[in-house]
Amino acid sequence: MKRIILAALLVAAALLLAACSPRDVLSAEEFTARMEAEGHVVEDITGMMNLPDIETFLIADLGDFVVEFIVCDTEATARSMRSTMQSVLDNESGNTRSTRESNVSNFHRFTQTTDGRFEALVRVENTVLLMRAPSENRADVEVILDLLGY
Repeated sequence: MKRIILAALLVAAALLLAACSPRDVLSAEEFTARMEAEGHVVEDITGMMNLPDIETFLIADLGDFVVEFIVCDTEATARSMRSTMQSVLDNESGNTRSTRESNVSNFHRFTQTTDGRFEALVRVENTVLLMRAPSENRADVEVILDLLGY
């Protein structure tokens, strides 16, 4: 019995360490390559946004939802942007919602389900990724997050 408990604790510790490990940051080129390899069109709208401290702003249209990928000039800018975007998501949420949040090492991940929508907001170093989709597309959002390593 003690061996089973010890084995379970070791597996839990390994999973916890894996979840806390730093994430690899994607460049705009890597984001584009991965999304296009899956058949999605990526559009660079950086010039249209005219936002200070933003190096690149990309959008990939996935039909039922879009993926916004933003490369900021610094990690501090990305942290501030993520915080502001999360406040907007919080303010727009309905009375009933379910949220999950992780803030570990070099990344922050926030997901929420509210009023028939699933939203994912992820910051890895100086990049921010936002997806807002109908709740029935949650699995598709998770596939994209896995594809990107976010």
